[in-house]
Amino acid sequence: MTDSVSSTTSTTTSSVSYSQNRNEFDTDALVEAAVEAKLARADSLDTKVTANEAKIAAYEEMQTLLLAMEDSLQALRSDPSSSGQEDDAFLNRTAYLTSSTSTDAETLLSVTVEDGADLDSHSVEIQQVATTERLGGGTLSSKSDEAGLSGDFTIGSTLSGTSSSATITVTEDMSLADIAEAINAETTNTAVKASVLQVSSTEYMLILTGTETNATIDLTDSGGSVLQDLGVIDSSGDKTNVLQEAKPAIVEVDGVTITRDSNEIDDALDGITLTLYKAEPGNTLTIETDYSLSDIKEQIETLVEAYNAFRDFVIANQTTADDGTADDSAVLFGDSTLRSISTGLQEALTASIGEDSMALLGLSFDEQNYLELDEDTLDDALLNNVEDIHSLLAYTATTSSGNLSLLRHGDGPEAAQFTVDITVDGDGNITSVSVDGDDSLFTVSGTRIIGAEGTDYEGLTFVFSGKSSQSIDVSLSQGIADRMWQAVNAVADEYDGTLTTKIDELQDSNDDLEERITTIENNAASYREYLLDKYARIEAKLAEAQSILDLLEAMTNAESGD
Repeated sequence: MTDSVSSTTSTTTSSVSYSQNRNEFDTDALVEAAVEAKLARADSLDTKVTANEAKIAAYEEMQTLLLAMEDSLQALRSDPSSSGQEDDAFLNRTAYLTSSTSTDAETLLSVTVEDGADLDSHSVEIQQVATTERLGGGTLSSKSDEAGLSGDFTIGSTLSGTSSSATITVTEDMSLADIAEAINAETTNTAVKASVLQVSSTEYMLILTGTETNATIDLTDSGGSVLQDLGVIDSSGDKTNVLQEAKPAIVEVDGVTITRDSNEIDDALDGITLTLYKAEPGNTLTIETDYSLSDIKEQIETLVEAYNAFRDFVIANQTTADDGTADDSAVLFGDSTLRSISTGLQEALTASIGEDSMALLGLSFDEQNYLELDEDTLDDALLNNVEDIHSLLAYTATTSSGNLSLLRHGDGPEAAQFTVDITVDGDGNITSVSVDGDDSLFTVSGTRIIGAEGTDYEGLTFVFSGKSSQSIDVSLSQGIADRMWQAVNAVADEYDGTLTTKIDELQDSNDDLEERITTIENNAASYREYLLDKYARIEAKLAEAQSILDLLEAMTNAESGD
């Protein structure tokens, strides 16, 4: 701040006057301007954080869309691993049941087929269904009044030579209902349950029923005559009133008669469980095990929906503004990962596998590269060409020996045909594996034959169960769904996919930027305190100078006679 003093003199009068610029020092404005300059770098870094967060959100959305697509691809690509087989829609089975008569087959039999069961046809004729034994006895006039009986009896059952039993104690104050309740308390041990049947308004009967079909009920009065008094057995211990005999199930399966204790038969046909409801000799039921076509169709439809949802995302990130630059909403405009996976998926979809293409499924692209599905074409292909659909979509591996099977294929060849020569020693251990005399193409780990890194067979793992040296022909073909899955998995895998890596890098970058922003803000806050203190001292000195100027002015005015 500067003060000025001016003097004017004339011949007639003489006077001296002073003018001064009073303190107009704006401390807050100066401090904030200086601090804002320091914070400008933080604002720039914060803009980067915001941009990174937008990209992270976009990558996460992209990953979610791709993982949804991966689920349906996993179901269609026939991954040979154990976990992959659990998801494989082509291993899902359904059973079609028909009757040789007008009888509705499903009133006689139900069939459950395990995933992966052989596609086959079987005939079944139910000659007899298994039944439980049911016994009655004499009657009492009440089920709730004291029966006046006492003693012990042993009750149990025998099935296929195995017996189990329990002892029931009856006292005089127990009613017929109480006796039934005491028997039921031991049902888990005896496989016999009891009930009370009202025969008439004044007659009640104890009913004993086995819980297992074809099991005989064993009864003995072990102390007293309770069972005899109830009329269940006679004095010789024989059953007096057999209401239903215990019988086994008798079924003719593929022309062979079999007998089972239960109406649920799961050991006659591999992967098939028969549940018998009613016998009808002479009526041949035909079981056709087949692909679950509805499951395959559902997965194809789900794939189309998932692909088109991803296509929406791609188009949204290709949007441009009126000036031709990327729209604000197109966060991943020009992103190489998005472009690469989009191109990879379209290339896989347009691939030809043998003589077939996605047209077999009724699939085509519209003008914006969305997938369109002709449902009628798909239904026709499922009914008539399901094997071709499988070959088109899945990774298929065929070998000339049942001793060699594909365990996993990773990024193995899209198509290959070769003969693998396997040599084993006298103990059945694999000693060498070669193709065309080259033993460097595969490595051996126990029974596993693994494609060597850097070769055309990298990613392939076979399991060999043979005990002698063999030459085995192998044919491999990578279908559309598997090609798409491999492309998607490389990008979207939640553990080591490209997107996970990019997201982690952006989050690490933001963590670093946030630390730098915090440091800048802390330094700016310290700088503010420093400036406030500095300018406070300056203002104090200015105030002191002002006081001196005020004093000088007063003295000058006094000398001039003012």
